[in-house]
Amino acid sequence: MANYDKRQDEDGQWEVFDGDNDRVVSVDGLPLSGLDEDEADEAIRQLSRGELSPDTSPESP
Repeated sequence: MANYDKRQDEDGQWEVFDGDNDRVVSVDGLPLSGLDEDEADEAIRQLSRGELSPDTSPESP
């Protein structure tokens, strides 16, 4: 299971990253960056529950 977290950039916006490789998570080709903190928190919840699938995830059969 991936380890998702958030960090704030120099402009005060948030991005969701994969703690295993320190890369910003992308969903459907869009990076989860430029978010407000509530959006980042919700994206982490959805990723953790499997409601969102990051682009780096293997496809399900």
